[in-house]
Amino acid sequence: MKQISSEDYFQIVSDKARGLRKPESVTFELTYGCNLRCVHCYNPTHRALPHELTKQEVFSILDQIADLGVLHLHFTGGEPLVRPDAIEIYTHAKRLGLVLHLITNATRVTPAVAEALQGLDFDDIAVSIYGASKIVYERVTGIPGSYEQFRRGLDCLAARKLPVIVRLPVMVENAHEVLEARALVEGMGIKFQYCLDIVAKNNGDPAPLAHRLDPAGKVRVDQVFLEASHRQAPEPVCAANGPFIDCSCGRNRFAVTPYGEMNLCVAFPTPRYNLRKGTVREGWEVLKQTVDHTTPNERYECPTCEVRPQCRQGRNDAWLQTGDASACLPHYKEWATLEMRTYARPQPGQAD
Repeated sequence: MKQISSEDYFQIVSDKARGLRKPESVTFELTYGCNLRCVHCYNPTHRALPHELTKQEVFSILDQIADLGVLHLHFTGGEPLVRPDAIEIYTHAKRLGLVLHLITNATRVTPAVAEALQGLDFDDIAVSIYGASKIVYERVTGIPGSYEQFRRGLDCLAARKLPVIVRLPVMVENAHEVLEARALVEGMGIKFQYCLDIVAKNNGDPAPLAHRLDPAGKVRVDQVFLEASHRQAPEPVCAANGPFIDCSCGRNRFAVTPYGEMNLCVAFPTPRYNLRKGTVREGWEVLKQTVDHTTPNERYECPTCEVRPQCRQGRNDAWLQTGDASACLPHYKEWATLEMRTYARPQPGQAD
């Protein structure tokens, strides 16, 4: 009998679920509360407001998620570990048979927390790093002492040999430390990743965009990592030849906010279906209809755009920044154009 890796198996399940329009992955924002004040964050408040979901409400939603056949559950925030009942919530989810994932800044991780996480058998724990040095890290987080907390937390996770991935959101403040951050993380035997895209707050506030690199800066960072990994060019990312909303949102994935709102994605916060008044199953039908009935207008130029294979703009980016999911954002078009020129990619339909 042929054996496959767990990653390949989960990909097969994901592809199958997408084709059947069955949800297999959920991102659950447990709280907007956070102990950091990162300059680039999409979080609209950083505070845990009184109308966030109670533990029992979270349990009820988790029960419904499992009943719907969801496989993967990603806990995020805010900082999910600021909730005093976080471990209880993770334990409940594990009992339901869900594959658990955690997104955290690690500053709240103690030896006891790391031990509890180990006992829950998380599939992966994604830790954010904001700089290799204390001065850069805290320039991003805005909190003195947070770098030491991060390092202690990461050490605790590493000591337990937990499946940690450390991710660097690259921005103006830390772009000069990308290789140092990678060396720090890989020196601990931990996998390192980076992300170039900084998005607007999920209430539409564009303030975080002031901290993103310009397109030329993004291409330079990619080149640094491509050279280090002996690769020639980033992979094409978009074909724009499928449905208008062609990502996993509303096809096999959705998100839940701390207020019990069910959305297409954390970064695509609509239609805000109220799970305090309806069920997850009912909400999923609303999300599918949202995707299927959202159509482009005359501003939609992606199918005929010559740089579309390199374009990283999502419908959510246009929607958050302009209120129109069909809009072409100049930043992304310039970024894609620079990549096309830098790596001399042939145009669609053009011979190599």
